[in-house]
Amino acid sequence: MARYRGFAQVEYEYVRGRAYEPFEWATFEEPSPRRPLERPLSRSRVALVATAGAHLPEQPAFDLGKSGDSSYRELPSDAHELRFTHAGYDTRRPREDADVVFPLSLLRRLAAEGEIGEVAPRAFSFMGYIPETEPLLEQTGPEVAAKLLADAVDLVLLVPS
Repeated sequence: MARYRGFAQVEYEYVRGRAYEPFEWATFEEPSPRRPLERPLSRSRVALVATAGAHLPEQPAFDLGKSGDSSYRELPSDAHELRFTHAGYDTRRPREDADVVFPLSLLRRLAAEGEIGEVAPRAFSFMGYIPETEPLLEQTGPEVAAKLLADAVDLVLLVPS
């Protein structure tokens, strides 16, 4: 009997059968509370957080092992030369156009055009394949959240890969 519907069931069976047998989806009873923007988007500081596996050439690649990697990479918002390491998708396309999974240059363009106020000074990338979520929920996620608060971010663009 299927526990999930559609693609969620396909992904669940794939991860359990081929990558990480004890895998279970992390689920939550209630969604996070909504928080409206306190200022217009055209004056807001926007940060990027993605699960693209993006990193700078000099930063370590993400661990592609079966147990995943809950670490993150901090990237300056003016970064142009990116690498991609991810266990869950083919990274050839983002090597040609990083914006497909890590739209940092798009955010810079939106800031230059006045659509958003500014890009936060740093962006963050996780790999996204994290079958054991406790380290993410208890350590690395709160670390990134604290850094976003320290950067006085008004809005975070979350991009799944």
